[in-house]
Amino acid sequence: MRYAMMLMLLAGSGGTAAVDVSVDATANVHPFSPLIFGVAFGDAARNAQMRYTVDRWGGNSTTRYNWQVDVHNTARDYFWENIPGSTDRTHVPPLNNDADAFIASALGSGLQPLMTIPTIGWTPRADSPLNHPYFAGFAVSKYGAQVPFPYQSDAVDPYDTNAGTGECNPSSNPSPNCVLYDAQNGFYHLINNDPHDTSTAVDPTFAAGWIAHIQSAHGTAAHGGVKFYSLDNEVMLWNSTHRDVHPNPPTYDEIWSKTVAYAGAIKQQEPDAQVTGPVTWGYCDLFGSAADNCVDGADRQAHGGLPFVAWYLQQVCANPLPGGRHLVDYLDLHYYPQDPNGAAGSIYSNADDAATRGRRLRSLKELYDPNWASESWIADLGDTDANHYSKPNLIPRVKAWINQYCPGTKLAITEYAWDQDATDSGAVAQAELLAIFAREGVDLATRWTAPAANSKAERGFQIFLDYDGAGAAVQGNSIGATSANVDQIGAYAFHGNARTMVLLTNKDSVSHDVALSFNAPHFAAWTLYGFTGASALAQTDSGSINGTTLTLSALPPLSANLLVIPDNDSIFKNGFELP
Repeated sequence: MRYAMMLMLLAGSGGTAAVDVSVDATANVHPFSPLIFGVAFGDAARNAQMRYTVDRWGGNSTTRYNWQVDVHNTARDYFWENIPGSTDRTHVPPLNNDADAFIASALGSGLQPLMTIPTIGWTPRADSPLNHPYFAGFAVSKYGAQVPFPYQSDAVDPYDTNAGTGECNPSSNPSPNCVLYDAQNGFYHLINNDPHDTSTAVDPTFAAGWIAHIQSAHGTAAHGGVKFYSLDNEVMLWNSTHRDVHPNPPTYDEIWSKTVAYAGAIKQQEPDAQVTGPVTWGYCDLFGSAADNCVDGADRQAHGGLPFVAWYLQQVCANPLPGGRHLVDYLDLHYYPQDPNGAAGSIYSNADDAATRGRRLRSLKELYDPNWASESWIADLGDTDANHYSKPNLIPRVKAWINQYCPGTKLAITEYAWDQDATDSGAVAQAELLAIFAREGVDLATRWTAPAANSKAERGFQIFLDYDGAGAAVQGNSIGATSANVDQIGAYAFHGNARTMVLLTNKDSVSHDVALSFNAPHFAAWTLYGFTGASALAQTDSGSINGTTLTLSALPPLSANLLVIPDNDSIFKNGFELP
């Protein structure tokens, strides 16, 4: 590009005032972890094509997975049923079982498997049927008529009408098993069931046996096998999601005792394992146990008034294994953007109306901004003490707890999603989420679930993992970048592979010019890549820079854009491209 064109680019164009963005390659410099580019499940071939780094075996059904017979329980997600995988019960575990197939697929695709190890103490019965009717936690034939959950229309599984919801109405089910769950408030009538209808009690040796099999089938962690294991899934929801076997609310002490027993068994069997825990479900169990019913309560007060996650970290460092190893290597959290009570559109849905889109994109600030008050029900928790509940500030908050209570613990966010693959704003949010994880120092992250192939959400990963369509990826160090208006333009910068890369997200409904300034001059040709809701990731512009400033014109609305500037090339000095 010739000198006259460069001057035009430096001057800028477009009808709106440019948003100032400053990039400082000497500020906040730190390597970022490639393990933040993880997903859950998905298609093996597509996972490999996308170059995801971690594949998580997780979710509610993995809490009740019997590795010996390849059966999982659907829990509250779908009528509490034991569902078989492989049909061959002549081997332990069955050949071609779901877990082995998952591990082999992930390893074969170049991803690290993250395997959920059940710690709830119950597993599906070994004699679970291979076909309908399956064992069900609340069989109508045993417990009588049932009623739908509040959020669904069916009282029983349409494909197996003996499997009920576990909720009942005493007027149609006078059985003594139909009991009032909350007598004070008269909320629900629930069935008091026998957990042995579907499940068998197990202990940590059951988990250790599974890991021994994984080592035999796939190799040890030190020799190409599974390195990462999670301590169950959303443990503070067991009394809801898995109430057929765990009706009582989990407490601080129960979850820690499970950690000691199961993490100890994992590390005894696999000394090189990296263990993640406690695997929270969201915001409330950062601060309290299920027994506390969100922020504070008697359980928390009995543990020095410490928020649950802070107390849990304290226990990890106070109770090392012989030789000093920790039971837990990664603090493992789940986090989804929440909605105000009565909101018309859910952020986590594929709603993309103006109101939902605005909340979705602004909610990114819950991850890092200490002054941002959530626009969801989280704000109802108030700001009455030093915890500032209404201001999530998630990543800096928990990293401060790590530094205070158990330095050296890594941070994993193993479930998150800002839409369900199909929104323009969700695609932009996905790109910005990954940039936030890199900047704020998240060590491992897995989206729930892998985006569908060629979906909008997938573009949010692609701009990091293969921005030019030829394998070029954002890697190296996160460096300082500041936007003068983060609600319009998000700005994140990186340096690696002898190039500076700046991610710019336009979160507005109109185009914006961006006026970039750098702390040191650049003399090189630059390339801009980007996507919008209507257009796939592609090169969108190019030019050259000779100095410390550059204006990019008219970044499209609801777009993510990656500016790539190679390290200085002398042929561009003084504004001229030499022949």
